[in-house]
Amino acid sequence: RLEIRPGGVTAILGRNGSGKSTLLKILLGLYAPARGRVLLDGADIAQFTRGELAGWIGYVPQETVLFNATIRDNIAHGAPGCDDEAILAAARTAGVHAYIVDLPDGYATPIGEAGARLSAGQRQRIAIARALIGDPPVLLLDEPSASLDRQAEEDLRATLAELGRTRTVVVVTHS
Repeated sequence: RLEIRPGGVTAILGRNGSGKSTLLKILLGLYAPARGRVLLDGADIAQFTRGELAGWIGYVPQETVLFNATIRDNIAHGAPGCDDEAILAAARTAGVHAYIVDLPDGYATPIGEAGARLSAGQRQRIAIARALIGDPPVLLLDEPSASLDRQAEEDLRATLAELGRTRTVVVVTHS
């Protein structure tokens, strides 16, 4: 039994191969639990469509997937109709807005294949901003600091603590 309380940050720790990522996929509704149920606000998630769950749960996978497009397009991916205000709000919340606006082309900056023109920390924050589009009340992150240096990991930890003030954050990590 795993109980995740609303608001705050919950860390799920474990060694490589211990099932942490699988647990996140169960929480996302991608896999059905072998026993028991996953409840969201007291309702079994099995009754909801994948689209409904996507509106309530933001997800950052273990491998950050960015596209050879602009920063704006990468943040808006998955929510193509979102407006600029939603993108700005997500980037601010993810802690990447200040970096973006300092770029010569700002949000119109192309990032290269797989985000090659960005640091690992910047790629991670853009992935978090993407997960925050629509302001979901639940945020699930799979090994978000795996490719970050110590300073970027500390910055991410502070960002996650801030995010935990207004939503439920679940972080899967081996460290």
